[in-house]
Amino acid sequence: MFTVSVNDEMLAKIDKMLKEEDAGSCARLREYKVGCACSCQIRIGLSIDKFDENEDEKADVRGVPFIAEKEFLMKYGKSFELSMGESKQVVVSPVKSQA
Repeated sequence: MFTVSVNDEMLAKIDKMLKEEDAGSCARLREYKVGCACSCQIRIGLSIDKFDENEDEKADVRGVPFIAEKEFLMKYGKSFELSMGESKQVVVSPVKSQA
């Protein structure tokens, strides 16, 4: 299982967004490419998707479902923090273990 830390305001917005989608929709943590060719960068973000019990792990944050592929969690870790960026976009950051 993985964990997601998110403030109440952002969690309410994500919950509202999911309720406007099909039943069973979850907030997916994922990587995506920005730019093209030599200037392409990989970022971590959110999308809306369905849970796949064979490929995904699920975290429930006060009733709001978050999912991520097992391979994504192996690459980035199992603890994430969501915050708001300068241009009001969601920023997903892996949280380093302090062990």
